[in-house]
Amino acid sequence: MGVLDGLEPVSERYASAPVAEAFAWRDAAEALGDGEWYMVAFRSIRRVGADEARLTLYDHLAHEEAAAAPGFVDYYKGPFAPDRSCLSFCIWQSRADARAAAGMPAHVRAVSLVEEMYESYTLEFHKVTRTAGGPLQFAGYDAAGSPEHVHVSGLGLHPVEPPAAPLVQAPSPSTG
Repeated sequence: MGVLDGLEPVSERYASAPVAEAFAWRDAAEALGDGEWYMVAFRSIRRVGADEARLTLYDHLAHEEAAAAPGFVDYYKGPFAPDRSCLSFCIWQSRADARAAAGMPAHVRAVSLVEEMYESYTLEFHKVTRTAGGPLQFAGYDAAGSPEHVHVSGLGLHPVEPPAAPLVQAPSPSTG
């Protein structure tokens, strides 16, 4: 049983709300306890006609792979809203754990579907904390050189703000 089991959006417009306001976090806070975590949130607008079966399969395989990775806490797959928007996220013990898992094979394959399946998406990076049994607190992750948000849209899906380091290393051009 995951710490995010039972987490529900507060409305069908949850995918456009700030993460802290999009869900009823009380039960998740109790399950997490006190501490500090790293969250990667994925807000998206799916393309009309996206292959949902293929997207679900790739997501499932990436989730299974992540769940076995060091530092994985939990994954929340948001419901598909009537406007084709969605907010999903993964919580990790640390940013280093999340970055290491981003290079794993099933995640790389899932990322390869982005241009085909989404009109746009935004990656958000949050520090999540809880102290003395209080509510969860969310703050933009402010590591030097790392953007708090990366928004991508349009046919080419090119980042408006490039990430500090590529998530997947591009192959070198062959010289022969």
